[in-house]
Amino acid sequence: MFDKYSKWIETHRERLINISDKIWGYAEIGLEEEKSSALLISELEQEGFIVEKGVAAMPTAFYASYGEGKPVIAILGEYDALPGLSQDSTPDRKPLEEGAPGHGCGHNLLGVGALGGVFAVKQAIDDNEVSGTIRYYGCPAEESFNAKGYMVNAGLFEDVDISLTWHPGFLNMLNVMSALSVNSVIFKFHGKTAHAAGDPQNGRSALDAVELMNIGANYMREHMISEARIHYVITNGGKAPNIVPDEAEVWYFVRAPKRHQVENLYERLKKIAQGAALMTETELEIDFLSGTFNTEYNKVVQDVVNKKLNEIGAPKFNAADKKFAKELLKNVPSDTIEGYLNLVPPDLMDLAKAVLSQPLNKIIIPPLGEGKTLPGSTDVADVSWVTPLAEFLIACEVMGSPGHSWQNVATSGMSIGHKGMLTAAKILTLSALEFMKNPKLVDKAWKQFKKDRKESQYRSPFPEGLQPPFHRLKN
Repeated sequence: MFDKYSKWIETHRERLINISDKIWGYAEIGLEEEKSSALLISELEQEGFIVEKGVAAMPTAFYASYGEGKPVIAILGEYDALPGLSQDSTPDRKPLEEGAPGHGCGHNLLGVGALGGVFAVKQAIDDNEVSGTIRYYGCPAEESFNAKGYMVNAGLFEDVDISLTWHPGFLNMLNVMSALSVNSVIFKFHGKTAHAAGDPQNGRSALDAVELMNIGANYMREHMISEARIHYVITNGGKAPNIVPDEAEVWYFVRAPKRHQVENLYERLKKIAQGAALMTETELEIDFLSGTFNTEYNKVVQDVVNKKLNEIGAPKFNAADKKFAKELLKNVPSDTIEGYLNLVPPDLMDLAKAVLSQPLNKIIIPPLGEGKTLPGSTDVADVSWVTPLAEFLIACEVMGSPGHSWQNVATSGMSIGHKGMLTAAKILTLSALEFMKNPKLVDKAWKQFKKDRKESQYRSPFPEGLQPPFHRLKN
């Protein structure tokens, strides 16, 4: 019925690819995506969208609306890059600028695939094929600071009926696996400086406190649920060995499948930090940067998206794409896909092995991992707790390419990524139009949403009054 709007994406493919490649080149990290967000805003305004800029106290966050009335369909866009992953669109390691950021998670594709989707839906509204409001959410800092959580807290999703999103990957499938809930926190210790050799008795080492905290956290690992994860890096360990450090800090991620599990572990970790401060006679300062929920998808929205995913089909890769993929695979660890085989039921094992043996995923595969949790985290999760939401994956990477890698930067800036992005835009378009044409589907999704949330409600993971952590930016 809406085939002409998926064809609209093809007609405008060069425009969308050009926007994506510009954002790929900008490669700006979280909360610093000034050029990327400005470009997206400019494109939306050219199409007649009304844009609210700098929302939720974040200059690079925005949302753009077109149409009027119900339903309100949200399509989520991201555009932040990752530090240290600069890479040319070549199958061998070749940084464009040594140490600079790169789109190792393909968010240049994610944001512009979403853009293509809202543009095509806008055309359907103009043609009087559907009525309602299509909305693009420009979401910065997905990799680091849960910008979507700040946007939720600001009430920006209160009138949204359905939310849709996608993510580049190496498989084409509906995402049915949850993501880990997480807290991101800096523990900073304040001590007393002294000459480390000549006057050590008068020093109180903040670095000692950090190290003792880390020892305590590592002992706690034995007494956590096996699905939980704790990672840390020492971000300040002092200035020189002969000076007792009066300041030191350590950055922790605390992850677990459910929000209440993270909160429990976090309280225990705070006690360990307090104990380290007592042992070293230092003062403890806690800087809570961010927290997210675990993802909870809506079955009704998933069913619609999965149907459109199968209607559109997988990206069509050509011989040049396959050649590039085979070359790039030489630089991909061979064991990265083993975890996926653990998710495959016995009746699909032969299909899974055939798919995973190919350099590029050429078909739509059945959803894998129902009831399981992915080892990463995403702020899409917080949106899923306030609106019915579904997410899907489209192959924009070579098979088994590890997340947050230079290999993903390479394919995000060339035709493999481009073709995946355009495929995703078509799926988003048809899914949004399905809900706009069928209000009963929206009602059904909300009935399911309320049923799913009957026992547990969303409560922001942020301490009251928390502001976006601009103070942690390096620039």
